[in-house]
Amino acid sequence: MPMPRFPVLLLLVALAAALVPAVAGARPAAFGEPETAIALAWTPCDGGFQCATLAVPLDYANPGGPTISLGLVRRPAANPAARIGVLLMNPGGPGGSAIDLVEHNSVSASVRARFDLVGFDPRGVGRSTPISCHSGMTAYFAADPSPDTEAEWTALEHVAASFANECAANHGALLPYLGTRNAARDMDRVRIALGEETISYLGYSYGTTLGAVYADMFPNRLRAMVLDGAYDFFSVTGDEQLRRQSIGFEGALSAFLANCGAACPFARNGSARGGLDALLAAVETAPIAVPSGDRPLGPGEANLGISFGLYSRSYWPTLSAAITNALGGNGALLLYMADAYLQREPDGSYPGSNDVYIAVSCVDYAWPSSPAGFRAPAALARASAPVFGAPNLLQSALPCATWAAPSDPLTPPRAEGAPPILVIATTNDPATPYAEGVAHAKQLATGVLLTHVGEGHTIYGQGNACVDSVVNAYLLTLAAPVDGARCEPGASKPIEPGPPARPYIVVVPEIAAG
Repeated sequence: MPMPRFPVLLLLVALAAALVPAVAGARPAAFGEPETAIALAWTPCDGGFQCATLAVPLDYANPGGPTISLGLVRRPAANPAARIGVLLMNPGGPGGSAIDLVEHNSVSASVRARFDLVGFDPRGVGRSTPISCHSGMTAYFAADPSPDTEAEWTALEHVAASFANECAANHGALLPYLGTRNAARDMDRVRIALGEETISYLGYSYGTTLGAVYADMFPNRLRAMVLDGAYDFFSVTGDEQLRRQSIGFEGALSAFLANCGAACPFARNGSARGGLDALLAAVETAPIAVPSGDRPLGPGEANLGISFGLYSRSYWPTLSAAITNALGGNGALLLYMADAYLQREPDGSYPGSNDVYIAVSCVDYAWPSSPAGFRAPAALARASAPVFGAPNLLQSALPCATWAAPSDPLTPPRAEGAPPILVIATTNDPATPYAEGVAHAKQLATGVLLTHVGEGHTIYGQGNACVDSVVNAYLLTLAAPVDGARCEPGASKPIEPGPPARPYIVVVPEIAAG
C-alpha cells in the first residue's frame, strides 16, 4: 500500500480541482531576498470562501525564471474584531489538498472565529500546477504488492516503470522541484502574499513534515505550530521509514483482530487472525468476485482495503463486514474501501494525489537505483510486518528506482529559534507510529509532546475534548501544555507527565531503543 496520506476527516473527500492562471502582480521576493509586496486578487468561490492564485518560482535557485501557479483558499475570521491572524493548514500526503481541508475543516468554532483559515494546494496538487501520470493506476494497484515469484516481481516492476515513464513524459521539467523543501519555500511566499509577519500552522500526517521543514527554514516567521500525527521522516532511509510505518499498521491490525475476538463473524478455528489469514491466502490464489463491479478483488486491492479500515476505530465494523463478505465470495465492500482510500471515482478515474505522493517521496529520499535494489528491503519489511511490509514499500517507492528526477534528501530539522511547537502523537496510530511521533518532538529544539492514548490516525478536530482543549488554548493564547502531557480515554483535560504512556504498537527492538 502507499503510505497513508490524509487525516481521517479527509479520506472520503474528493473534489474536482482545476489549474487556475496566475494573478498578475509584483514579482515576489526570491528566497533569501528582501520581502516585497505581492498582489493577491481574492474572489468569491466554492460557496462562501475566497480564492486566489499566486505565482512562485519553479526553481528558487533561479527566481527570475519560469513560474508555477499556486491555488489558495481563505475563510476569513468569523469575528474580525478579535482576529489573531492566519492559520495555515495542510492535510498531509504528500498529495493532499489543503483547499479541501480548509473547506471541510473541523477546527473548533473558537479558532474559526479568530483566525483566517488559509490553505494552498502544494505544487503539483489540485489547483497548483497539478501533475497527472496515472493512466495506468488501476493496473498499478492491481499488481501483487508482495511478490514471491519472478513473474510477480516482473509484473510489479513493469507497472512501476510505466508510471515513472509517464510522469517523466508528462512533467519532466517539474518533477525535480516537487520536494518538501520547495513546498516550504512556497509556504513562506504565501505568508508574504498574505501580508503577515508571522503565521500559525496546523499540519496533519505528512503536513507535520512540511511544517517542521518550514520551521527549520523560517523559525522567526512562526507564531504557533501544531503537528498532529507527527513522524520522524528525516533520520532514517526511505525503506526503513516505510518498514517502521508498516509495523505500526501491523499493531493496529492486531488491535482490530483482538477487539473482534473469537466471536468475530469472519473467525476461522476460533480466531479472528485465522479468518484474516484465510482471506489473504484466498485472494493470493485467485481474485475474489465483485458482482456488478468493473474488476475483481485482487491482493493489491485487498491490502489497501484492509489498511483503509485501520485508519479509525469507527471503521472497524465496516472492515469486519468487508472481510466476512470477501471470505463468502463477494469482494465488493473491500474493493470499495480500497477505492475510497485511493479516491477512485466510479468511472475509474483518479485524482493526482497518488502521483504527487510518489513524486515527492522520490525526491525527498535517496532510493535504490534499480528495481533489484528493492528486493532485500522488501524481504526485511515482510519479516517485520508480514501483512503490510512489502506492499507499503513497493507500492510507495518502487517507481523511484527509475525516476527521472534526482533526489534531494531531507535532513533532520531542528527549528532553532522557533516558538514552542506542539507535537501530537497517538499511541496506536497506524500510519504515523507513536514512537516516531515521540522522536519527532525530541528532534525539534522547541518540541512539546502531547500523547493521545487511543486508536486512529490524527486526532485534533475529531471530538476528543482533551486534545481539542489543548490545541485550542495553544492556538488562541500560546499556552502550550507541559511537555509529555497525556490525553487518556474519557479525560477532558490533559494529565501531567507521569510514567510514560505505553504505546500499543508492535515495535522491533531497535525502534524501541531509538
